[in-house]
Amino acid sequence: MPSVKSKITKRTLKLIPENRDAEFFLWDTELKGFCVRAYKSGRSIYAVRYKRGYDQGWHKIADADVITPEQARKEARQLLAGVARGELPKPPAVDSGAPRTVAQLIDAFLAKGPIDRPDKRQSSWDNDKGYLNNHARPLLGKKPIKELKPSDIAKFQDDVLNGKSARQPINKKGRGVRGGRGAAVHAVRSLSAALGWAVDREWIDTNPVSRIKKMKDGSRERYLSKDETNRLMTAIDMLLEKEEITHDQIDILNLVALTGARRGEILALKWVEVDLERNLLLLPPARHKTGGVNHSKAIPLSAPASAILTKRNDANDQSPEFVFPSERSQSGHVEQIRHTWDKLKTCAKISNMTIHDFRHAYASFAINDGAALAHIGANLGHKRISTTERYAHLRTGVGSSVAETVGKTYLAARKQ
Repeated sequence: MPSVKSKITKRTLKLIPENRDAEFFLWDTELKGFCVRAYKSGRSIYAVRYKRGYDQGWHKIADADVITPEQARKEARQLLAGVARGELPKPPAVDSGAPRTVAQLIDAFLAKGPIDRPDKRQSSWDNDKGYLNNHARPLLGKKPIKELKPSDIAKFQDDVLNGKSARQPINKKGRGVRGGRGAAVHAVRSLSAALGWAVDREWIDTNPVSRIKKMKDGSRERYLSKDETNRLMTAIDMLLEKEEITHDQIDILNLVALTGARRGEILALKWVEVDLERNLLLLPPARHKTGGVNHSKAIPLSAPASAILTKRNDANDQSPEFVFPSERSQSGHVEQIRHTWDKLKTCAKISNMTIHDFRHAYASFAINDGAALAHIGANLGHKRISTTERYAHLRTGVGSSVAETVGKTYLAARKQ
């Protein structure tokens, strides 16, 4: 194995090659047996090789980026003095349930994590499962968790961003895996959650994700114009008449648009969550993203939204649990409306819009009708008013009046 001898200092640590095909040793010339052991993975540790009679072995002191060479040498000196007295270092305690690789950590986190974190919603666990299995497992699965460095996480983020973990669907009914900015942000976030859990269980000392520059979600501001809304309504009528889409899926889309609710909140809507007497939906804590774990979310229903639910309620003669039941899904309710939405966008010639953007459209229509930001935020379930304030600039006329005032000032000065 390649090695070099020199007194171990902050300066001589630079003698360790950054790119290496095998383990590399920097042996200290001041204290025999004391060294820096550099692994192929990029990780380096301070260690001691000791020998007394027939007893010999290695003992790790600490990672090289955690303590200074002086601190490591002091610990090494004490350990070697103990060996000379016959006090052999005790091997570290072994946790038989501790995962060794990232893939094993993912398995343990998804299986045992919900026990440690019961307040975390199932939808969040489902998201973590998808991002960890689709991105972290193929790119980092074989990597030992104790050897993960911030540079590994930074490369992982960049690989997901550039689509290295993306793949096409196996069949026509299957779903592919996409890369890109959003996938990178969420994949790193889910990996950080798993590694943070490993820190809590004392399987690793620190979370390497905390030491990188993480990308931020790019906030979308996509709204429906009145012309697009007219085209969308026309497309709905046209496709319904041709029987290319179903009334069930249009009811789902209409409720998303009319309430500003998230798609999953409507897809999994139960009749016990519908209060037609008070014209609102009341979602329990586990069914919505905001408001903590103790607060339900009330979503007011407009007359058109109430009419949709009333009609469906009157047509129900089997008393199903879900408003939009499905016998073909494991959950018991409709799980996907993307195919219908894609057809509608094509027919209405609307591009670059997702179903989630109906929340933005809800806010833009309300604010331009004079609704208060606080009321809009309450309907959308925002915990902080700052979240709703992102829509303040949409109020038409406010910015124009300010611009006119400035223009008149310059015009008056020019006439003087």
